[in-house]
Amino acid sequence: MKILIINGPNLNFLKKREKIYHENSFKNIKKKILKYSKNIFIPIFYNSNCEGKIINFIQKNLNLKYLIINPGAYSHYSISILDNLKSFKGKIIEIHLTNIYKRDFYRKNSLISLRSNIIISGMNYYGFIIALNYLIFNIKICKNHK
Repeated sequence: MKILIINGPNLNFLKKREKIYHENSFKNIKKKILKYSKNIFIPIFYNSNCEGKIINFIQKNLNLKYLIINPGAYSHYSISILDNLKSFKGKIIEIHLTNIYKRDFYRKNSLISLRSNIIISGMNYYGFIIALNYLIFNIKICKNHK
């Protein structure tokens, strides 16, 4: 089963950013996700610093059932990505590596949350693992209720 994993601006720059993002690189996070999702999901990774490219990528993949998105700074002001996500009919899990509620005042609000089914904040890369666990559990529950 394919799953979209989208990362927004500056995620490709993790090891060079503030210490709040720990020592993980984007490449290392991808390896951990791939290892964990083995035999269950086929992750389709996408990272862009450009809002329009993220929107185009989501539009090309509207037929998929699951999307994990770490929108980065676009969380706080991208009405365009929010509007685009409203067309995505599957489950959306929003990830924030840091706890956005302990950061600058302008980071405490996420427009993307208006469409997200679940929000995971402050768990670093474990947020992705928690999201995958939730989806695995959700899939098993749905199969058992058929």
